[in-house]
Amino acid sequence: MEDHLKSRPKKVPFKLSKQRELRKTAIHLVKNRLLPHQKIIKIILIGSSVKGNFGKYKSPGFRGSLYSDFDFIVFVDSYYKIPKWLKRELNGKPFADDKLNLAYRNKKLIDNKFDIEVFFVRKSSMKNPKIKKLGELAGIPMSKNSKHKHLVVYSRACLE
Repeated sequence: MEDHLKSRPKKVPFKLSKQRELRKTAIHLVKNRLLPHQKIIKIILIGSSVKGNFGKYKSPGFRGSLYSDFDFIVFVDSYYKIPKWLKRELNGKPFADDKLNLAYRNKKLIDNKFDIEVFFVRKSSMKNPKIKKLGELAGIPMSKNSKHKHLVVYSRACLE
């Protein structure tokens, strides 16, 4: 686990009904902004919104926010161009090779409070066993048998 993640303040989770409502809003927004797009293979949601502990951090907050964020992983074909409405996230570094760290953020996108983070994984990386292993170690579900809890939001394979 990255050092900055170890130092985050205590968080008070929202009621599960509120978490589900916010998660539904986040999924709808991300799908509307990213889809349809022929180069997107799959979109998954990971993190606190899937684990049931999405909520509010004690002051001073974490990564510039008092609230949890929504963590989306988007698997894309190799030549996918990342949309301009997302800004590069310099802290999102699960891989040693920085060109693989395609983490982006949009601050306060939902209800003017909640950030979304979108981490892109290119098809070429998905096929590399070494990268798949590193992704799994970083908490990114890179295989069908991943032990990391996640929610599939969109899958091109289901449409083909």
